Amino acid sequence: PMTIVHCYPIGVISMLDSGRNDDKIIAIPFGDPTYSMYRDISELPHHIFSEMTHFFSVYKDLEGKETVVDEAAGREDAVRIVKEAIDNYQRLFGNRE
Repeated sequence: PMTIVHCYPIGVISMLDSGRNDDKIIAIPFGDPTYSMYRDISELPHHIFSEMTHFFSVYKDLEGKETVVDEAAGREDAVRIVKEAIDNYQRLFGNRE
């Protein structure tokens, strides 16, 4: 909470969280020595990608909520989703003073 990490998106994992669409942007912190060579989610080693999808499929179990991992998409889709979120925020809150 209350932490800003400068990073770049490499992909998105789309899922259902309690029956609602929920896109998870997968991003790499700039300068990360372990992951900085990756530019797209498709480049991640299979076991890393499997760990992420497993996490998102079970991370709300203790809350009694169901999540379903749907699909993954690359960097271009992640950038588009982030831009849409920024545009929506600006449309809803940008002109308030």
